[in-house]
Amino acid sequence: MKTLPEKYYLTHFFELLDYLEQTSWHLISDAQRTKLNAFKLLPQDAQCLLIRVVNRKRHFVCSEELVYDEIDDYPGAYQLLNEQSWLTRAQDPAMLSTLISELNKSQLMALAKELELQELPIKSAKKAIWHEYICGQLASIKVASSAILSGYFTSTFKSDLAYFLFIFFGKLGGALSQFSMRDLGVMQTHRQRVQGNAHFESREEAQSAFLYCNLYNDLKILPQQSLLELADNIIKQSYTSPIGSLAKLKYDHLCYKLANLVIDHDAVLSDSLLTLSAHPKAQEKYIRSLYAKGEHEKCKELIEQLLDAPGDEQLLFFAEDFYRLKFTEKRTSLLTDMLRASGPPICLDEAFVGYVEQGLIEHYGRANVSAFHCENMLWRALFCLSFWHELFEDERNAFSNEFEHTPKCLKDNSFYSVFETEIEQRLTTFIDNTHLLNWLIKQAADKFNQHSRLMFWHPDCLAQLFEFAKHAPIDAVRAHLRAMSKDFNGLKDGYPDLMLCQQGVKFVEVKAPGDSLRRNQLITIKKLIESGFDVSVQTVQWQVQPEQPYVIVDIETTGGKKEHDKITEIAMVKVVNGKIVGQWHSLINPQRRIPRYITELTGIDNEMVSDAPVFSEVVDDIDTFGREAIFVAHNVNFDYGFIKAEFARLERPFKRAKLCTVQLGRKWLPGHASYSLGKICQALNIELNGHHRALNDALATVELFNLINQRRIEASDNTKDKQQEDTQ
Repeated sequence: MKTLPEKYYLTHFFELLDYLEQTSWHLISDAQRTKLNAFKLLPQDAQCLLIRVVNRKRHFVCSEELVYDEIDDYPGAYQLLNEQSWLTRAQDPAMLSTLISELNKSQLMALAKELELQELPIKSAKKAIWHEYICGQLASIKVASSAILSGYFTSTFKSDLAYFLFIFFGKLGGALSQFSMRDLGVMQTHRQRVQGNAHFESREEAQSAFLYCNLYNDLKILPQQSLLELADNIIKQSYTSPIGSLAKLKYDHLCYKLANLVIDHDAVLSDSLLTLSAHPKAQEKYIRSLYAKGEHEKCKELIEQLLDAPGDEQLLFFAEDFYRLKFTEKRTSLLTDMLRASGPPICLDEAFVGYVEQGLIEHYGRANVSAFHCENMLWRALFCLSFWHELFEDERNAFSNEFEHTPKCLKDNSFYSVFETEIEQRLTTFIDNTHLLNWLIKQAADKFNQHSRLMFWHPDCLAQLFEFAKHAPIDAVRAHLRAMSKDFNGLKDGYPDLMLCQQGVKFVEVKAPGDSLRRNQLITIKKLIESGFDVSVQTVQWQVQPEQPYVIVDIETTGGKKEHDKITEIAMVKVVNGKIVGQWHSLINPQRRIPRYITELTGIDNEMVSDAPVFSEVVDDIDTFGREAIFVAHNVNFDYGFIKAEFARLERPFKRAKLCTVQLGRKWLPGHASYSLGKICQALNIELNGHHRALNDALATVELFNLINQRRIEASDNTKDKQQEDTQ
């Protein structure tokens, strides 16, 4: 088991300090450098104590909470840190307010008693009421003379550590605990990397990014009045203008989110914030606001500016759609047009609710069309393997440290501008499908299992990618790889669900009942079409289809617990259009004794299964027989769960759409006292001889399921007839 260094927080702080000195010393202020140099001169106990204090989540800590074996002389360390002003009590109203907010209700009540305050809230009042009451008495509180408050202290070095961690991780939220998780093996990092580049070019850029990241982060905790004050300060330009890409990004997000938070209290202030933000949603919201207020000409002018100089795909999509809906004769959106062009819906059994892609794959398979569920995985793998060196190995795109997973040029969307020459040269080598396939195979072999959060080294993913490379139109591939290189952040997701391979490649976005297509999906589909790919949106409706295969399954077992018990018999009956088209049946050797009560119930004893195959010997037959069919059973989770558990023991996946004749029977054949297989078959005059033998039960379940499906089909036909009447 991995262990942490003896004084691991201090060890990790010095590791952080080493990074700062090697890569980012120019981002540290003179005052912070002086502090760090002074820190190095402290005795080790004082260093340990100080790092423990500043690493706490809360601003203030109590001396009673700081008991650590790594600190030998706590009183001496505490005294020294106090003498050198590393530690401080709450010295002003703002600090005192922060300390009060971190006390629990019992401490607040004790503080009120200590101060001998009058007209106290009732004891059962919530902590927020006690907190508000105490905060109203701040002027009368003397920290030094309070037995409750005097034990609490903080350190101004806490804000310095927050800045150092920000510089190291390039974002807020980083902590020394991440070094600990790395050492324990909980967090995967790239430990083989040497210290890389700094996240920021200059101190001004780093400080600006730190400021606006914190302002944005504080929005979720600020009360309404503070939000209004912040909005007013931003409008008045009380803060320095953002410097650098991260600061500008956070500034735009800040203005947009703050505009939404203050709109109910000050609509004018909200609109002013929207005009300051380059966030696409802020510009969209402002344009919609203008149109709603009747300022149509100004609205039209802004949209035409966006159309003339588009800078963001999502904003361009909005502008095009909004313009044709509001300022032309066109009265339908792009989504509506795409859905109208998708043709009639494909009918799938309701068993595929939640597995609609698998249902369509099986539907296309019955028409001899190969279909793959790929979504974003295919395109990210294509992008990574096409440009692996530029993304992960080129010095111009070096990671800052071992904790980073996303290349810098993808974070700031600068990949094409930095590597344009290399990208274009690579694309010219993709002369045809053979060259593309050979390159992807070579890259996959060379880089296999190298860690990347952008793609997964899954055999299915690579198989789909190679199939794509064989059949995709090569000009379209080059065009879309170029588009992804120019705007990876805009085109990293939203890809169609399915890839069809039949005389070329076609992509299908699936829209099941209740689904909606997000804007990023529409944008990605639009970009694929512009690149030259064949893409369509296919709607689906839930309806029983006669040609849908079902496999009715029944099993017998040694007991009722799939974790411990084993299967003794399996029967499977395949049904298409109400008719039996195939059967598979076998006893199974469970490799354990069958209890007497099970033998009395099923008639299956140990001697009967002694020469039967074990599950592993028939697993391929079971898998093949039930493939591309809906799994049906009476109390389906029992049969399905046992079979899935047996597959799992062999480290094989088992996933099928499934239906339960108990649940369906209650819905479509209501009114029966019992829906156990024996009782319901008796009530419906279904023959069931030799109950609790797998094949007998499966054949009876077939009859029951056919009755249910007849009702389902009749209900579907009635719905169609009513819809036709309504349209007439």
